[in-house]
Amino acid sequence: MDSPTFARRFGLLYREFYLRAPRRADDGRERPSPDTVAMLLHMAQAGPATASELARQLDRAQSTLNARVAALEAAGLVSRRCGDQDVRRTRIWLSPAGRQALAEALEVLDTARLEAAAAAWDDARRRRLIDEFDALLDALLEAVPPVAQTPAGPPS
Repeated sequence: MDSPTFARRFGLLYREFYLRAPRRADDGRERPSPDTVAMLLHMAQAGPATASELARQLDRAQSTLNARVAALEAAGLVSRRCGDQDVRRTRIWLSPAGRQALAEALEVLDTARLEAAAAAWDDARRRRLIDEFDALLDALLEAVPPVAQTPAGPPS
């Protein structure tokens, strides 16, 4: 199979997978808003930060950011820690629940459906498919510049 045919066929298969195994919005799990996901993702990538640093990085007013952090803290998604050298510098970081909520929010496919579909396969067949997807992703990363993953500010 030549590369153009492969690309078209793979694109069609990807679309079919997404049509048949998307993670549904009505799967019973509470979903964070897109703005919350963007904020959690930024915090996961940037690491611990003070409220003023986060306000600057996320281009938010300090008062807006403080209210948002308070809500995330009340929901158990972030925690505050005093700085090692200066206890007045409180850093905000994702809690284990925040990391879990972010991981779930970033899932695009229904893993239970995929698990059920591949249940009859043996381990070797499942491993081969994953290995080939990994190899294709590696080739894609080498051939094409990455697409930006995180918005600089709130979604428009």
